[in-house]
Amino acid sequence: MNKRPLPIIVGNWKTTPATLAEALKFIKQLDAKCVASKKKLPKKAYYLAVPDIFIPFLADISKRGYIGSQNVSGVAPGQTTGATIPSQLVSGGADFTLIGHSEVRARGETAEDRSHKLALSLQGKMTTVLCVGEETRDKEGKYLGVLEADIKKSLSLVTRSLFENLIIAYEPVWAIGGKTAATPQECFEVVIALRRALANIAGIDYAKKVHVLYGGTVTEDNARTFIQDGGVDGLLIGRASQDVAAFSNIIKNCHGA
Repeated sequence: MNKRPLPIIVGNWKTTPATLAEALKFIKQLDAKCVASKKKLPKKAYYLAVPDIFIPFLADISKRGYIGSQNVSGVAPGQTTGATIPSQLVSGGADFTLIGHSEVRARGETAEDRSHKLALSLQGKMTTVLCVGEETRDKEGKYLGVLEADIKKSLSLVTRSLFENLIIAYEPVWAIGGKTAATPQECFEVVIALRRALANIAGIDYAKKVHVLYGGTVTEDNARTFIQDGGVDGLLIGRASQDVAAFSNIIKNCHGA
């Protein structure tokens, strides 16, 4: 999965749908829409982060996309109750995972937690999407320093040789689930800062291997503008990915950008 077709369109189902039957129906409909698309799509056109219990079932039937997890634990194999480790997810069919989503952070995840999760996930050769984003945006640009520090702390246990399986998703917290997304220009400024942070950690050659996505109130109407003008390599989509028509339209529109 190192050579990923661009753009990378990642959906996050969160705690939807309510049943496996609904999830299976969604994937079948989504794949059908990808096959029927008049625009030429890559063989694998989307990523979907789904509830862990659905992964083995959806991985078996998804022909046009990758199925992944919304989180992993940062513990090693052994005597820990209630935790799922990367190798278990991979053996169950997961192709990738999200780490550091703002909703997980809000439930108490720390930078130390993220550093262990990222190290274990990337060491397991799992494509890993690290989510970062500021809660508020100040006019002086101090938030850029906060984001750069977040990247450095989260990747503190990751060797640069593992960067080829790393993806960064910029999700400003103030834009998630809101009425207003960041502008492409605001997004572009952050992309520059994130790449600078990555270059400081591992050098420019390794930093170039990392794709950067945008997430936060992405819709059918604005998705393509981030690909064209926001300096990103793809998108991380929440609510719109839970609607098969909206998600398939975003996939088709962005691959035609």
